[in-house]
Amino acid sequence: MISDLRLALRQLRKSPGFPVVVVLSLALGIGAGTAVFSLLNAVALRALPVRAPHELRLVNWSGLNPRLSNYTGDGTAKIRGGISVGSSFPYPAFRAFQERGAGLAAVFAFFPMPRITSVVRGEAATISGLMVSGNFFAEYGAGALIGRTLSAEDDRPGAAPAAVITYGMWERRFGLDPQALGQTVVLNQNAFTVVGVLPRHYQGPLPGDMAEFYATFAVQPLLAANRPLDSMNEWWVQVMARLAPGADARQVETAFTIPFRQVLDASRTRIGQPAIRLANGARGAGALSREGMAAPMWLLLAVVGVLLAIACANVAGLLLARGAARRHEFAVRAAIGAARWQLVRQSLTESLLLGLAAAGAGLLLAGWGKALLLQSLGNLPDGFRLDLRTDATVLAFALGVSLLTALVFGLLPALHAARADPLAGLKCRSALDAPRLRLGRVLVAVQVGLSVLLVVGAGLMLRTFVNLVRVDPHFDTENLLYFRVDPLQAGYNRAALGQFYTEAHRALAAIPGVRSVAVTSHPPAGAGETSNAIEFPDQPARAGATPLASELTVSAGYYATLGLPLVLGREFTTSDTASAPPVAVVNETFVRTFFAGEYPLGRTFRLKGEPDRAYTIIGVCRDTVYASVRQAIPAVMCFSNQQREYRAPNFVVRSVLPPLSLVPAARKAIAGINPGVPLSAVRTQTQILDRSVALDRLFAGLTSGLAGLALLLACVGLYGLMAYHVARRRSEIGVRMALGATRRDIAWPILREALVLAAIGLALGGPAALGLARLAQSRLYGVPAHDPLTFAAGAALLLAVAALAAWLPARRAAHVDPLTALRAE
Repeated sequence: MISDLRLALRQLRKSPGFPVVVVLSLALGIGAGTAVFSLLNAVALRALPVRAPHELRLVNWSGLNPRLSNYTGDGTAKIRGGISVGSSFPYPAFRAFQERGAGLAAVFAFFPMPRITSVVRGEAATISGLMVSGNFFAEYGAGALIGRTLSAEDDRPGAAPAAVITYGMWERRFGLDPQALGQTVVLNQNAFTVVGVLPRHYQGPLPGDMAEFYATFAVQPLLAANRPLDSMNEWWVQVMARLAPGADARQVETAFTIPFRQVLDASRTRIGQPAIRLANGARGAGALSREGMAAPMWLLLAVVGVLLAIACANVAGLLLARGAARRHEFAVRAAIGAARWQLVRQSLTESLLLGLAAAGAGLLLAGWGKALLLQSLGNLPDGFRLDLRTDATVLAFALGVSLLTALVFGLLPALHAARADPLAGLKCRSALDAPRLRLGRVLVAVQVGLSVLLVVGAGLMLRTFVNLVRVDPHFDTENLLYFRVDPLQAGYNRAALGQFYTEAHRALAAIPGVRSVAVTSHPPAGAGETSNAIEFPDQPARAGATPLASELTVSAGYYATLGLPLVLGREFTTSDTASAPPVAVVNETFVRTFFAGEYPLGRTFRLKGEPDRAYTIIGVCRDTVYASVRQAIPAVMCFSNQQREYRAPNFVVRSVLPPLSLVPAARKAIAGINPGVPLSAVRTQTQILDRSVALDRLFAGLTSGLAGLALLLACVGLYGLMAYHVARRRSEIGVRMALGATRRDIAWPILREALVLAAIGLALGGPAALGLARLAQSRLYGVPAHDPLTFAAGAALLLAVAALAAWLPARRAAHVDPLTALRAE
């Protein structure tokens, strides 16, 4: 083996340009694949960095046809053949699991708390936290970097409020000050003592790990007053368990099912065939969220795999041509006694060296690529964190891909070299006797066929992205600023919210450059969505499903601030108070859906749960984007924030200045009312729209880049094959030109052969591209999977690239000097 390595290095040093081209070709595919796999690994594959993660189990419930909305506050339930699966429990169920699990499993629980108002060293901010049981850190398997973690003593009634903070919060809010231990953090107007700081690479059980502090369930009245611990009907706690040594998961499920059914009986909750199911918890909770994020990553990985296959075919073609040039060398080695397996081993050793070098270069490229990928995923929630470190799994992936590619692109050339005939190889070294490389033609056709997949895919993704960008929101998106406030967490009661919003509106409107101010529950295209069942008193009851409409709560002046015109009627005014008759503004889709073209003003409807409250339609606004530009415009009903308990925490400010330049003044204006009310989720309407198409932009950019690389590789492969043929047939061309052949007679067959190979590749790749496009139909928008324009443009582009790749060798052949060519013979 050492001898083979030395010989391989000497051979590669003789022609340094060849290994450079091969390594770069493969490194691009390996690097892109490793970058995508790193993201996929962080989202769905990597085990939690805790003690013995394989012992962790997620505690879920299952039952027959329950009303999901009543039981799964976290929205993670789904239906499988009539059986619903959920992950939330009442707090008493968790306590019952702890008692029943003694000796079988250690049970702990947690609850995510988004948008908690914090004040640290006089600076207010909105952060996320995790409410946990006292044994969480001990059983989860994580310790503190400095200080201590929470314990059972912190979770008993009457215990002093204590908090453990993450490394990120320690860095941002305390400047890594070791004296942070013992200091006070104000959370929702309540003082908590910092008792510990978690390690830098700590990861919590939920996807993205957005929690910046941890507190125990003992502080529930302070941070989650609407989630009483003694309630049997509030399903909000998520439960995990660490199996005891030798414990069987089925024993635990049986033990937990008994108290779960008792809780159902006590709460009078009807679930058929209730049972407890344990799931693998090594990767944490939120399996549905992880699967949703992983799906596009798998698709990207498949696209990169196609590019890597093209690179392998290209390199195999180069190795075949190089092997043909070394045919005399192989013949000599065979003549002096080298066995066929020794020739194969030598060729594979060279391929292995090239593959390992490509792996090293690919890992370097992946380090840059995965950061770019994460930045491109602009639709991630604020504070979402992923650990993209290169771990053993990623290294194993890169090494495995490298070895596989080395085997794929090196095996055919190695077998071809092993068939060296000593007699034929030593008899003549003339170019006339060089092989025709029929296998090289096959590889070029395969490259073109695979390139069709990427070119067509890139075309469909580009057209999708362009269609999304061109979606008309029907209002002026420039100079609109949004930010969120939550005065309830700053100590305001609901009776005082009206006064706060009035003062905030006045203060914001007084900022120089501000044209108008309003509030809304969901910014357009901001991914927020609320729907409600409705009924119409003046219409007969509808058979089948209950009518649903999307819901929006806005203030007076909202439509004027957005520049969204009303088709009929009026918008809300300050006189639409809680004591005034309930009113609503609906969009055009609402009118088309429920009134079939009838005049809508003055019509009434009721919401589910409010049978005695009828809303009168006072206006109809134009259709506009709701939760996402991808979403078909739903039927939307808008309510006044004065009549819907001020469910509109997002301010929208229209200015004549760049909107982000107003942020300091807006913070100062809100702080002037109450310094404990921070601004969060600060963004412009343009940023919101950009974020809503971020994943589509990523797909369009990556597929276009990969398609460009595929075209380049196919062009290089075709050029190499045609150049080899021209060199092989140089004497033949000289003879033909001496006998009177014109330059066109010489060049056209070469161009024709390249176009024929491209056409064969198109014939092979076209149907496959159509099939894959149909599989990816869910990612398309405004363009069919069989779009003829995209397929025709892709075919024309590939034929043009084939003609360009063959033009230079054809031109060189047409300018061969007959005397020089014949003299060389």
